[in-house]
Amino acid sequence: MQRLIDKMVNDHSFLVGVSVAIPTWVLSDTPTIDHAVMIGILILVFVLDWLTGTTLARQSPVKNRTSHAGIDALMRDFIIVVICACSIFLDFVFETESFIFAFFTGAFIWQNFYSFLGNIAALGWSKYFPMWLFNLVQDEMVAKLHKYFPHGKGDKK
Repeated sequence: MQRLIDKMVNDHSFLVGVSVAIPTWVLSDTPTIDHAVMIGILILVFVLDWLTGTTLARQSPVKNRTSHAGIDALMRDFIIVVICACSIFLDFVFETESFIFAFFTGAFIWQNFYSFLGNIAALGWSKYFPMWLFNLVQDEMVAKLHKYFPHGKGDKK
């Protein structure tokens, strides 16, 4: 969990979480359709990240990736959705309208979208997307390239 929190601090997902907390539905005391939409966006970003991450792992010469990594990622994503759902109850208990929910859900959406963009860039698909997005994820792209291609992208050792 500490690694997850450190990553959220490094990629500024906490700031995105705070900025998502600005819309007016955040002032709602009860769950609204906006809560469901935010959870839906989170799940969609999980799927995009999983698809691009799987593609990147298949292209990698590093063959020690097993089904355990996929199962662990699925478990992690499930726990994240549960955390976001529980934050609705925290909002109720602390009477913070929907601020806690918006904060956590926005931060997790950004963190996984950041990973998705890093996967896209590491795959070399950046030519299909706006280049300014990839200036935001340069460090994530480098980390993914080192993880999946430790000897360089063209080296198949």
